[in-house]
Amino acid sequence: MVFSIITRLHKNQKITQSLIIFSLVLAFAANLYGLFTGITIVLPHLFYIPIILAAFFYPRRGGMFAAVLSVAYLLMVATVRPGNTAEFLSAAARCIVFIIIAAVVSYLSERVLVRETEITRAKEEWERTFDAVPDLIALIDREHRVIRVNRAMADDLGISPEQAVGMKCYEIVHRSSAPPLNCPHAMLLKDGKEHTQEVHEENLGGDLLVTVSPLFDSGGTLIGSVHSARDITIRKQAEEALRESEERYRTIVNNMQDIFYRTDITGKITMLSPSAARLAGYDSNDQIIGKDATSVYIDPAVRDNLLAALREKGSVYAYPLDLKVRDGSIRHVTTSSHFYRDSQGTIMGVEGVIHNITEQRQAEEALKVALKKLNMLSSITRHDILNQIMGLRAFLELSREDLKGTKHEAFIEKEDNAAEAIQRQIEFTRFYQDIGVNAPKWQDAGAVIHEAANQLSLPPVDLQVNVKDVEIFADPLIVKVFFNLMENSLRHGERVTRMDFSSRESVTGLVITYQDNGTGITAEDKKKLFQKGFGKHTGLGLFLSREILAITGITITENGEPGKGVQFDMTVPHGAFRFSP
Repeated sequence: MVFSIITRLHKNQKITQSLIIFSLVLAFAANLYGLFTGITIVLPHLFYIPIILAAFFYPRRGGMFAAVLSVAYLLMVATVRPGNTAEFLSAAARCIVFIIIAAVVSYLSERVLVRETEITRAKEEWERTFDAVPDLIALIDREHRVIRVNRAMADDLGISPEQAVGMKCYEIVHRSSAPPLNCPHAMLLKDGKEHTQEVHEENLGGDLLVTVSPLFDSGGTLIGSVHSARDITIRKQAEEALRESEERYRTIVNNMQDIFYRTDITGKITMLSPSAARLAGYDSNDQIIGKDATSVYIDPAVRDNLLAALREKGSVYAYPLDLKVRDGSIRHVTTSSHFYRDSQGTIMGVEGVIHNITEQRQAEEALKVALKKLNMLSSITRHDILNQIMGLRAFLELSREDLKGTKHEAFIEKEDNAAEAIQRQIEFTRFYQDIGVNAPKWQDAGAVIHEAANQLSLPPVDLQVNVKDVEIFADPLIVKVFFNLMENSLRHGERVTRMDFSSRESVTGLVITYQDNGTGITAEDKKKLFQKGFGKHTGLGLFLSREILAITGITITENGEPGKGVQFDMTVPHGAFRFSP
């Protein structure tokens, strides 16, 4: 009550100044009356009232006020009671007391003002902090009444902080007439301990992490709780998405036919999909997990090679491996693997997928055996047929001599032409049967071109091979492609004195270009250039060349200008060429 009055007086200076003036006038009037009537002991005490009021409310001017008042009082005493030395000395002593009292009150008032300022500042800072906290905070008493809420909670409730005071917490939060089951505030009131739990409350926007802490008065009596609620809706949604994600991941891993594996930094097997036990012939993965990964390799050095490839490239794709299973038999597999790391980027081990290609490898081997047998059968059959055709043409030649000049000579000529066509077709099978028999491989393009040139008896021709430091993935018969291009130049170019090979990168891949300075190819012939049977010789060279290149996706086109030489562009797709170090 007293502090409230003082606070109001501090804020309203007019009232304060009026009180000082009124008390000052009253004190001078009473003391003037006392001097005339001889009452000079009690009435001077009235001056304490304006001196204390002035020193308290205006501490920096309190001493000056008391000094001025003292001078006026002494002048009044000297004027009304002249020649009374004792009375004057008594008044002077009172003035000294006035000044001392003013100084003491001013000092105390200064201290009070400083303390009030600190308290006010602390209160304002606390209130700003209280309202700045993004969590929802409320002070709740033992009757579930709201003592105070911060701005965040008031905003979520859709009311002002002042409106919330005095209301039941369950009425404004849960829109109910009683506390909910497992109310953390109710539990705190029973045991006086802090409680934390997750709560879903639509009125506050979703999921909350609620903590209630005991609130005590100055005497240590429990008077309620500090109720804090943090919005965890986004976290809960993320957690639910992560469970869901883990469940999908677990379902995929548990049902995949390939093997997902993980090894730690020491090479110990730490994780396997269920398919691993089936492939390796074990009852469960528990019999494999914990083993050293090198124990499943036919040659432990192969794992070192795998790790070296991972360190060099970061990951591998379809990397071939031979692994042994429980009964000691071999499984041919490929793996796509990489290093896995922790959140700081430290390598923790290797993980990847293993694909069983044992049956595929067996089928490939069986196919190779069948192809060899078919090639052998084809070679024998072709040899026998060619022998018969050679005999047939010999007899036709004898018949031509006997029937020369007769009407049957023309028939003999046609029969021999047909036999020659059959011979060419049979000979074609000899070239075509070798295409695709041997697996494609990486080959130095420049070296292959030089190899093809060495197989050809070149006349004085300037051969330039500007294809260097590049490898292409192609059928081993690609040497015949380059051989055929140069042979065609010599056979059909008429005036060829220069042959050039060059290479360049393009959007579609690596383009290897062959050019000569011969007569070139007419626009009409270009339309049929790669057709089987077209040409002035066997008609098979360019057809076979296109087939050989197509095995690994390489295309060939002729883009030369008629009369100025040929230009064959062979485009090697991305992934089928690489540059040598």
